[in-house]
Parts: sequence; C-alpha cells; structure tokens
Amino acid sequence: MNTRKLKGEIVSVFGTQAKFADVIGWHKNKVSKMICNKYKPDTDEVAKIVEVLDLSESKYTEIFLPQKSPNGDKTNHLHI
Repeated sequence: MNTRKLKGEIVSVFGTQAKFADVIGWHKNKVSKMICNKYKPDTDEVAKIVEVLDLSESKYTEIFLPQKSPNGDKTNHLHI
C-alpha cells in the first residue's frame, strides 16, 4: 500500500485525516496507524476508502496495488 499517495488523497478530498476519520466512521488513531503503515485495512475497509475518496481505477491501483503481482501480471489491468 502506498501510504504517501493515500495520505495525499485524504488531504486533497477532506483537508485533514481527522475529517476523513469522521466521514468513514473510524477513530482518528486508526487512520493514523494506517498512514504510518502500522495497520492494513481489510477488503471491506478498502472498499469503503475507495467509496468515500471516490478513487478512480488508476488511483486505486497506485495506492493499494503499487507493485507488480507476484506472478508477474500487471496490476493496472484490474477490473474494479
């Protein structure tokens, strides 16, 4: 997960991590841990993040799948 890009999207859309936490219904500490790479969101949480940030497929891929898959497939051809 590219936490730098995720933080950029959060700040771009909501202004602060605290405001994002309020909108998504999380405690601000959970958001902080995620941004510091100490917490990995599950698939349902990722779906909620994508929804509230209104992420495009390319932004989703940049943030949540920043590396090539282990079997060599390109990750930018996912269908979300």
